[in-house]
Amino acid sequence: MEETTTTSLPSLPQRVMQVFFSPGELFTALRDKPVWFGALAVGALLLFLSTVFIPTDMWVEFSRAQMIDQGQDVPAGFEAGGPLIRIVSVIVGPIGFFLMAFIVAGIITLFFAFLFGDNGRYVQYLSVVAHGTIISALGALLLLPLKLSQGDPTVTLSLGTFAFFLEEGYPYRVLKMIDLFGLWAFAVMAVGVTKIDPKRSYAFALTFFMVFALGFALLFGLFGG
Repeated sequence: MEETTTTSLPSLPQRVMQVFFSPGELFTALRDKPVWFGALAVGALLLFLSTVFIPTDMWVEFSRAQMIDQGQDVPAGFEAGGPLIRIVSVIVGPIGFFLMAFIVAGIITLFFAFLFGDNGRYVQYLSVVAHGTIISALGALLLLPLKLSQGDPTVTLSLGTFAFFLEEGYPYRVLKMIDLFGLWAFAVMAVGVTKIDPKRSYAFALTFFMVFALGFALLFGLFGG
C-alpha cells in the first residue's frame, strides 16, 4: 500500500543521528521536505575539523613529496609558504565537499529520474546526498589521530588499506580510492533513493552506487602513478 501520510521533519541534530541509526525513517521525512543545506554544513564542518588540526610542517612535507613525485623541482624557500599551503588545504576541503555533493546529486538525478524513470527531483536527491555524506566527513575526522601519527594528511580507511599483497600501481590506487566510509555513505544513499520512489528496490539502488564507486576509482586511479 502506498504511503500517503506526511512525516514531520526532524531537527538537524536528530537527522544527523538518524543517518547512522534510522536512515529509512529519515529519508521518508526528507521525501516531502528535502532540506539539504544544514546537513552539508555539518559535513563541511566535520571535514574542516579533520584538517584544521594538522600542523603546517605536515602540509609542507606532503606538498613537497607531491612535487617530487611529479618530477617538479622544489623551489628555494618553499617552507616559507607553509602557512599559505595550510590555509588553502583547510579551505579547499569544505568547499569541495559542497561542490561534490551538487555534482553527485546531479549524476543520481540523471540516472534515476531521467534514465530509470523514478519519480525523484534534483532537490530530493541532493537532500539524500547531503545527509549521506555526513558519514564520509565523520570518517575523515575519526582518522585524524592516524593522520597525525603517520604524518600523512591523506590517510584513509579504504580497500587499499588491507591490500598488503599489492605493490604500488594501478590496482592498488584503485583499491585505495574505494573508501570504506564512502561505501557506507553510498549504502545509506541507496536507502534514500528507495524512499524517494518506493517502487525502486534497494538491491538495484545499492548496486548502482557500488558500481558508481568502482567506476570513480577506476577513472581517477589512472592519475597519480
